[in-house]
Amino acid sequence: MSDTMKERRTPAYGDQAALTSFADEVLPSLQLDDGLFCFDRTWADPTLRGSSVRYSIMVLLGLTRRASQGGAVSTDIEALHRRIHRERTHLGVGDLGLLLWADTRLGDPVASQTLALLERRALAPGALDDLVGMEIGWLTCGAVAGHAAGLRAGALVVRAIDELQRRSTSTPLFRHTGAHNRRATLPNFATQVYTLLALSELARHDLDSTALARAVRLADRLVELQRPDGGWPWLFNADRGAVVEPYEIYSVHQDAMAPMAFFALDEVLGEERYRPAVLEGLRWCFGHNELSFNFYDAQIGFAHRSIRRRRASARIDLWANAALGSTRSRLPRLDVGGREINPTCRPYHLGWILEAWSR
Repeated sequence: MSDTMKERRTPAYGDQAALTSFADEVLPSLQLDDGLFCFDRTWADPTLRGSSVRYSIMVLLGLTRRASQGGAVSTDIEALHRRIHRERTHLGVGDLGLLLWADTRLGDPVASQTLALLERRALAPGALDDLVGMEIGWLTCGAVAGHAAGLRAGALVVRAIDELQRRSTSTPLFRHTGAHNRRATLPNFATQVYTLLALSELARHDLDSTALARAVRLADRLVELQRPDGGWPWLFNADRGAVVEPYEIYSVHQDAMAPMAFFALDEVLGEERYRPAVLEGLRWCFGHNELSFNFYDAQIGFAHRSIRRRRASARIDLWANAALGSTRSRLPRLDVGGREINPTCRPYHLGWILEAWSR
């Protein structure tokens, strides 16, 4: 065992410093020789699989958040930022939104170039129709960050607001895509939580008079749908405002994405209204789940990904329950298999931990 592994502190529920230190210390083990971060690795094999510019930007955001709060970081932020920009012209709308957010946080003049490219792609007719909700959330956060930094991002902000409105429903939940397809009404948790973050940022900067009320409605409904053990369910029917399939339940939702969004809304409200739900969700990662499993392995430096249905039954259950959820049927959900841990780790999970808890 290396000295780094011996010294790494095992996170414990309620110890925010240990959780963020764990995330920061593990990240270098997921960075490729070319400077980008990998797509993932498995628990049993340290081999880094694939490469992801998107995940690298998320890691960059988490690192800059930690550094801005006085925390030490074990990754070279400036080198990572330069490496990501070598890939800028290949990025889509959502990833460019993330990059603009990072550029402005770093105060780098290159943000104006990112904004120009993002505008060319996002303002084209129909450009947002097929993008999933999380990408619209990232676009919005980037546009708001650009506006707040003094860039001429007004047209992009208006486009993002219009798209969020187009995806709203009669319930507090939001549709998954802007296109009229079967998946539009079956959004996942990522669509909801990044939309919540986007609405909170619009409200923070007074860019949409309806954003705060919509954010509160969405947040309240998500809390109502949170599972008794604190787990955030995965798949919804937006038009009905209901859960249609809870699995997979992802650790990154529990300890990072939900905290990011709910804390942002609490800051705008000047309250701690959603902190209890966030802490219940966090506790899920520390063994308060149906498998009594702790998701953090400090010895090898690993954050497990999820609890999922066993693979033999996963697709059957998923699509059968989604089909039932698309109707008014009161038939019980199909559940023909057990549960298992998804033993993979992705670097963006650790980056978002830093973003959520370095405050």
